[in-house]
This record gives sequence, structure tokens and C-alpha cells, in this order.
Amino acid sequence: MLQYLSFVLIFIHHQACGVPVISNRIVGGMDSKRGEWPWQISLSYKSDSICGGSLLTDSWVMTAAHCIDSLDVSYYTVYLGAYQLSAPDNSTVSRGVKSITKHPDFQYEGSSGDIALIELEKPVTFTPYILPICLPSQDVQFAAGTMCWVTGWGNIQEGTPLISPKTIQKAEVAIIDSSVCGTMYESSLGYIPDFSFIQEDMVCAGYKEGRIDACQGDSGGPLVCNVNNVWLQLGIVSWGYGCAEPNRPGVYTKVQYYQDWLKTNVPLIVFSEEGPSVAPSIGPSIAPSFGPSLGPRGVASTTISQTEAQSVNSIEIDKTNSTTIFETEAMSMSNNTTMNETFSLVSSTISTALRINETKTIDNEAQIHACSLHTIALTLIYLFIRFFV
Repeated sequence: MLQYLSFVLIFIHHQACGVPVISNRIVGGMDSKRGEWPWQISLSYKSDSICGGSLLTDSWVMTAAHCIDSLDVSYYTVYLGAYQLSAPDNSTVSRGVKSITKHPDFQYEGSSGDIALIELEKPVTFTPYILPICLPSQDVQFAAGTMCWVTGWGNIQEGTPLISPKTIQKAEVAIIDSSVCGTMYESSLGYIPDFSFIQEDMVCAGYKEGRIDACQGDSGGPLVCNVNNVWLQLGIVSWGYGCAEPNRPGVYTKVQYYQDWLKTNVPLIVFSEEGPSVAPSIGPSIAPSFGPSLGPRGVASTTISQTEAQSVNSIEIDKTNSTTIFETEAMSMSNNTTMNETFSLVSSTISTALRINETKTIDNEAQIHACSLHTIALTLIYLFIRFFV
């Protein structure tokens, strides 16, 4: 029992955000693996999938402001844990919307302030397929050339939708210096006096020659970078000119710029202070374009051991670089039912304990642990004694 309890307590500390339980990749391919991007959500408007987004906590989602045409929450549905949009399975969960908050600076497609928050009608329970993304603090620097990933279900090229079963796509892109990006757009579209294509709340990613980019339908989705084996969301898919065209890289809302606004609006949100100037690339050097005219992009090395056999898998933990990483070589809802049920039970307990403290002022991860870990630990001890002893 102590072995299982140790795993869960370590999980609380190191699996809070940005670390998928499942991290398989197809090198050089287009499709993502199931559970590879567990923070990715799909936003539906009147039953039509219109945008992507990312899960911040069990109750809050972040997307692009231009994805929100109406503030009538009854029109929207958020899908979490989705892998193939046209072939949903039991890992997919839907939630209605309780509230929508658009940033007050947003005016039009391509303007500053292209960020919005969606509060879910009911908190979601974390599973291997539904986990929050980590956010970098304003002090974390992402140098030009940093390799990051953009994900979504948008068009695979301009005017060409993703074909059924609409498997979530991924593409690796390079961060481009903002001044260089602005010059690229000026050379492509022409110089406009007293106008800057790239504002201070924007970040560019892609390639000078094009070929890899986000596209229509990907708007609101995350641009994430792997830093010390934790994924941090640098950007939100915002706008571009065409899809994957030369000298017209994708433009993203810079999440760090809105740190104070996010802290004001999202209870318990935490920003990571850790990050090198250049994040490591962990994927194919050439990823597919999956991507409007100028406009929105909208509409641990561990193994699962079988020696414990029947009910709960033994997980071997690698603490390389003082970071616990949970990667499973083989996990599915069908052959690991007990582990997934346990995961849901534990994450539900964590979510409840955290919500108890929502009224308190919490500024960093240490304070979160201080105010909630005691409650969580006692509850987990009870659960494991009951179910495994």
C-alpha cells in the first residue's frame, strides 16, 4: 500500500500541470497520440466545432477572444479529453459554459487582447486524457529558435479541412523574434506608416519559408514549449495571413503578457518561474502543415510493470533533473481499468481539496501545497487503506 501511496503523493507534486501521463509520439508524422496533449480542448458553438483552447484548472479554459462571437453561454459546449472529433470515445467529456470573459483590449480580429476565459458549468475530473497546462511567468524567456508545438483540429491547409475521423494534429514550429517577424510581414504585405503588425502582446512562430503553421479551425489552441520535461503554454493561436506561406508566420497571443489579468480572473492559477532561455526541442525537425488571408486561425521515462499483476500497476519513477516524469508505454481505458478508476478517484479528491481553498489568496505553488496537501494526504490514506489493504 505504501508503494501506491508514495506514487500518488509524488504525482500531486509533479503532475499538477504540463506533464501528460501518456507521451508517445509519431516521429515525422501528422497525427498525435491519444492523451499526448491532455490540456487541449475543442470549443463548439451551436454544435459546430469552431476553435481550440487549453485547460488551466478543473473549472477554467483559455482560448482566443475572436472565437467568442456571442456572450450567450447556452450556445457553447467545451469538449475535453477528445482525440478524434468525429469518433468520440469514453475518454471525451463535455461541459456546458457558466461564464465567458473576453479581455477588454480586444477590438477586432488581429488586434491586441486576443484572449478569453471560459468557466465550465461544472468542474472536470482529471484523467490521463484531461490535465491542465502550465503557464510560464513573465520572467521565463523563450529565445528565438526555441522549438515549440502547436496542436488542434483545424484545416490541414488553407481551404482543406481535416478529414474524418479528425485526429488531433501537431506541428513543430520555431519561435521567431518579434522584430524579425514584423519585418517579414512588412516585406510580404507592404509597409504601413505608424502601424506595427506585431504588437507587444504577440509572439510569432513558424518558418521563413512557410510550410508549417496553424490554420483555420486551430484558433484559440495552445502553442506549448517543453521546458525541463514540463510543457508551458507560450501562446494562443490568434492570426496569420494564409496558412504556412513564406514570410507570413503564425501570430500568437503571448500568454505571459496577461499574467496579472489571468491571476485576477482564475482562482488558484499558478505561473511557473522555471525555464531556460532556449527550451529543448523534443520532436521531429520537420512536422506537417496543419494548420486566413489576414485574419483569425478560427473557424519520465517510466514503464508500467506487470509484476503486481491484477489490480494496480507498479510505476517506476525516474527523477532525472529533479523532475518526475510519467510516461506510459502502453495505457488504454480497456486494459488498465483499475488504474484509471483510481486516477479518477484521486484527481477528484485533489480537485475537491483545492476548491475548498478558493477563497484564500494563493500566489504560488508552495502556498497551494501548504493549504491543501494535508487534506489531500489524509483523504488518500483513507482511500488506499479502504481499497488496497
